[in-house]
Amino acid sequence: MKKTVYLGILAALFCLYALPAPTAAAEEAASYTLQARKPEPSTPDYVYMIFSKLSGRTPDFEAMAHNTLDYQDASVADRPTVLDQLVVGLKSTYSLLTLQEPFIIEVPVKLSPYSTVNKGFFIENFKEETFFPVDYNSQSYAIIPQGIMDKQWLTVPDPAVGKMIEDAALNKGGKPLTMQLMLIPKYADSAAPVVMAEQNYWLIAVEIKRMVLYPPDSTDQLWSSDNTKAEDAKHLELLNLRK
Repeated sequence: MKKTVYLGILAALFCLYALPAPTAAAEEAASYTLQARKPEPSTPDYVYMIFSKLSGRTPDFEAMAHNTLDYQDASVADRPTVLDQLVVGLKSTYSLLTLQEPFIIEVPVKLSPYSTVNKGFFIENFKEETFFPVDYNSQSYAIIPQGIMDKQWLTVPDPAVGKMIEDAALNKGGKPLTMQLMLIPKYADSAAPVVMAEQNYWLIAVEIKRMVLYPPDSTDQLWSSDNTKAEDAKHLELLNLRK
């Protein structure tokens, strides 16, 4: 199953901002709207570096440098110098890359109607076979989220927040909500690419560390998995019933 994925280097610099709360309902809704800057998704070249580090390979730094706009926009005379500088920078980035730090992908999501009984939503387009593809330098990588079906339920105890999320989903442009997933790399299969959805992919298995929901074209957080860690037992029961 193909999904559009927008990827960029993780830059987790958070800042607080104040929201007006003229009513009690607004105050409760605001408590679920996390006050943080939206980070950029991870870039395809960064995902390639993660795959390389997981599989014990050395990235082709010169090929990576040739793919950059800095190199492509440089004059013919300047390109050797620019290439050397880029390679040094890429090697430094790779040496500092740790597999304990999450990287970010961003995907569109479709939610079920809000359940007033169970207090939450299902993510309808999270399936057992879901993976997130990314292409880089003529190679395709499949990011495989482990246990994604356990992440299908979004616990939203406050109906006011549920309505806010539903209203965001019913935008005039018909655009889907956006989910950012913070992922911890676990394993890469470097033996050979695997055919998925009629295409060859190098596999990267990941753990979903955190999930944050946004309206389309907005940086205002609607929901975060950080708010619902105490609800694991209940939502796992609901997921099992749904299966």
